[in-house]
Amino acid sequence: MPTMALKTPTHSKPIPGSKPIRALLRENETLLPFHEQLRQISGLQKTFVDALPPGLSESCRIATVEGSTIIVATANGAVAAKLKQMLPRLLGSFRETIGENKKQYQEVTGISVIVQPEFFVAEMPPKLAPPRAPIPTAKLAELAESLGDSPLKTTLEALANKRQRALTNKKKPG
Repeated sequence: MPTMALKTPTHSKPIPGSKPIRALLRENETLLPFHEQLRQISGLQKTFVDALPPGLSESCRIATVEGSTIIVATANGAVAAKLKQMLPRLLGSFRETIGENKKQYQEVTGISVIVQPEFFVAEMPPKLAPPRAPIPTAKLAELAESLGDSPLKTTLEALANKRQRALTNKKKPG
């Protein structure tokens, strides 16, 4: 049975009658608290990344907010130790940002750092075995000769003949 591939539109024009996902989330009473928490964590994450030295933000991120404590997940113990040294400065950055945007964020009174390496593992493509060199045509023919009459022998002879023809055709000029 043939399969049909769905073509995704490449244009960015909104579909008539459709709404952005943000609008749908805001309108749904059940999802509104999750949307507000996501918006809050996104804002705090931006402040957090801005306060970090370059390169450190790839190994840590805000996981959640519990009450007035921000929980930061890190990729390893070394990053956690570095963040713990920076806690007073990070807390100050959050307080400055929250002071400017009191309506958007709640007060942050603490930062907790946890190590969660699996949180940062990137999806790795499956490892493919390195390509193996093909068995030389002479070896295939030799193996076929050593076998008794069988389907395997017939197949090996056919492979050897096919390879020999391919090699002969490559050597012929134009």
